[in-house]
Amino acid sequence: MKKDTIIRRTLLIDASTAAIWATLTDPMLTKLYLEGWQGRSTWQPGAPILWVESLDGEETLRAKGVVMASIPERRLRYTRLAMDGKLPDEPASYTTVDLVMDEEKDGRTRLELWHGDFAGLPQDVRRARAAGRVWVEALVGLKRVAEEQQAMRAA
Repeated sequence: MKKDTIIRRTLLIDASTAAIWATLTDPMLTKLYLEGWQGRSTWQPGAPILWVESLDGEETLRAKGVVMASIPERRLRYTRLAMDGKLPDEPASYTTVDLVMDEEKDGRTRLELWHGDFAGLPQDVRRARAAGRVWVEALVGLKRVAEEQQAMRAA
């Protein structure tokens, strides 16, 4: 695997793994930090995931994949194909997203993101860099929403 074709990010979030899990899997929460996209799935291994954007009553499929691993409040791993990536809908076109949550001693949660491998796709390094920029924004939004959910649970 080429280093430039894999995305790794770590984020400390002032929220429980339960609040983060809800933020990752509840469509009403995903749309708050994913540019209006709702993640729809049962979140069970083998289940499809559809990332849908709703505008003016019309829905557009933005990405899709399949859940590979799902351990509530601990790990979510899935395949992903961006519909605007102009790639054929075949296994070689999909990348993998892996999100792992670990509770820290200070009460925060460490969220580890791994997204790859873009190697072998056309313009692999460019695609990985673009996805990395999108993830930075998404993770900042996820942190904000999860911390808001934590505050609402505490109130």
